Amino acid sequence: MKVSDIYDVTVIGAGPAGLSAAYELTKAGLTPLVLERTSAVGDVWRNHYDGLRLNTGRFFSALPGSKFPRSVGAWPSRDEVVHLLETFPVRGGFTVQTGIEIKKVGYDRDRDIWLIISSDGRQFESRAVVMAIGTCRIPVIPEWEGRETFPGEIVHSSKFKRAQDYAGKHVLVIGSGNSAAEIASRLTEYASSVTMSVRTPPHFLPKSICGIPFVGLGIWLSHLPNNLIDILLGFLQRRTTGDLTAYGLPLPTMSLTRQYAISNVVPILYGPFADDVRAGRIKIVGPIQKISGRAVHILNTVGVAQDSNNTVTTLEPDIIVAGTGFRTGIPELVQIPGIADENGRPKISGDQEFEEAPRLYFIGQVNPLSGQLREIRLEAGRIARKIKKQLGAK
Repeated sequence: MKVSDIYDVTVIGAGPAGLSAAYELTKAGLTPLVLERTSAVGDVWRNHYDGLRLNTGRFFSALPGSKFPRSVGAWPSRDEVVHLLETFPVRGGFTVQTGIEIKKVGYDRDRDIWLIISSDGRQFESRAVVMAIGTCRIPVIPEWEGRETFPGEIVHSSKFKRAQDYAGKHVLVIGSGNSAAEIASRLTEYASSVTMSVRTPPHFLPKSICGIPFVGLGIWLSHLPNNLIDILLGFLQRRTTGDLTAYGLPLPTMSLTRQYAISNVVPILYGPFADDVRAGRIKIVGPIQKISGRAVHILNTVGVAQDSNNTVTTLEPDIIVAGTGFRTGIPELVQIPGIADENGRPKISGDQEFEEAPRLYFIGQVNPLSGQLREIRLEAGRIARKIKKQLGAK
C-alpha cells in the first residue's frame, strides 16, 4: 500500500459478521478492505469440533445473499457453514486478505482517519472501520491455584476436535455453556468417565418447538418486557427439561434475562445433555477450588460460595476441557478510552457510534435469543447504509 492510499472502509475479520458487512458494503457501491487473521476464510469454523451443528436452524441462519440450500437439512453442519463462508467473497464480489493479524486500531483526530496496524508492522488507513472480530477472539483458561502442577492436558473448548481422541480417559469438563454441555455429552460415548464442573446453574431451553427452531420464538419474545420473557421461558424450561436439582444442577437463582445481560451466554439448547445428566453419564460437581498435581479439588455443590460449609471432592482426571469462555481483547486492540465495558465488550453495536470514535462500528458482538446470525444479517445492512451516507456527505 502506498502512503497516500486511504481506504473508504476497512472490515477487520472475515467470519460470518465480517463477510456479511463486506457483502452489504459492496452492494452499497463501496469497495471494502477486508482483513482476516487466519490463513483462509472459514478457518475458525473449519476448526470447530466434529459433529457441530447450528442451533439456529437453516432458515434463521441465512446471511446477506447467502441462504443455506434445503439439501443441508434443518440444522446445517460445521462443514456446510464452512462452505457457505469460503464461497461468500465470490458471491459478494469482494476480496479478503488473509493472514493479517491486527494489533492496534487508532483514530487520528487531526486527519479524521483511522490507522490500522498489523502485528507484522503493516499500516492501513481508512475513513471508516467495521470491527467484525467476534466474541470468541481470545480463549480464557482461569488461573486456578496450582494449575501449573497438573501433569495431564488442559485444553480449551475451542481446541477440542474429536471426542474419539479421549477414549478411555477420565475427563473433567469445566463450564455450563452450550459448548461445554455438547462436548461433555459427546465425550460420554468414548471417555471412561465424564465429570462437569459448574459454577453458575444454567438455564435450559429446547432447540426447537414443534419443529421450529427456538430462535423463531426468540424473535417474538424480543418485543416483550423482560419480566414476561422470564415467566414464559421459566415455564418452558420446567415443561421441557424439568428440575435437575437431584442430579446436581439446581434451578438458577438469577432470571434468564438478568443472567444473559451479565454473561452474554445463551441457555443450553443441546437436549441430550440433560438426558446424560439424568442417566448418570455426566456427573455434576461445583467449581474448582485448587489443583495439587493430579488431584483436582472441587466443591461438591453448584452455585454455593466457597466460604460456605460446602464439602470438597477430589478427582484425578486425565484431561481437563475448559469451556470457560473468551475475551474480546477490544480494550487492548481499539485505542479509544472507554470504548469497552468492564467485561471487555464494546459499549456500542450495529450502527451505533461512540462519541470519541466516529465511523467505527462493531458487528457480531450481540447474541440474542433471536439468533446471532440473524442479528448479524440485520446489523450488516444498517452499518453499510450508514457508512455510505457518512462517506457520501464527506
